[in-house]
Amino acid sequence: GLELNGTLFASVVTDPIEVTEVVGSTLPSMLRVSNAIQPTRTTGAELLARWRHDGASVTGTYTFIRASEYASDLATRARVALVPRHAVGVVGMHETEDVGRLGLELYYTGRQTLEGNPYRTESAPYLIVGFLIERHVGPVRLFLNAENLGDVRQTRFDPLLLPVRGAGGRWTTDAWTELSGRTFNGGVRWAF
Repeated sequence: GLELNGTLFASVVTDPIEVTEVVGSTLPSMLRVSNAIQPTRTTGAELLARWRHDGASVTGTYTFIRASEYASDLATRARVALVPRHAVGVVGMHETEDVGRLGLELYYTGRQTLEGNPYRTESAPYLIVGFLIERHVGPVRLFLNAENLGDVRQTRFDPLLLPVRGAGGRWTTDAWTELSGRTFNGGVRWAF
């Protein structure tokens, strides 16, 4: 009833693409796309555990990622933006055949380095909670799914709009968490 899985990974991307703003250009917000001089490096590990017993199951995952690139001074390496160092997920499900199922999911995302964000240089960690309930009535399955019950949204931390136009003429920051907030959906499935 117990399954364990571990994965180690690493990659080196040589000549990665970078976008920089052209300083002193006669055109407003002109950008230059070029290859970076130094590679981007990523290493990490993922662990997965799954337990099953009498219609119940719990799956847990943990991911550690270390992604770095050279900073603009080319003397030091910096964390790659929008890559959380830690992420954890737990999904629990109980299913009774011909009756239905009930599930709960929790997803934690750790801090991420941010670029071009005037409100913060590092994101806040956050937790997303959801559930699923499904009931079988003969050949019909009624279901209700809820995502992001805590209503985590980036706008609850900081504004999305920049106070002044950013690089390339952008008016918004990069998205580092949910934008849509709490979501519910339901429906009917018919088995033939």
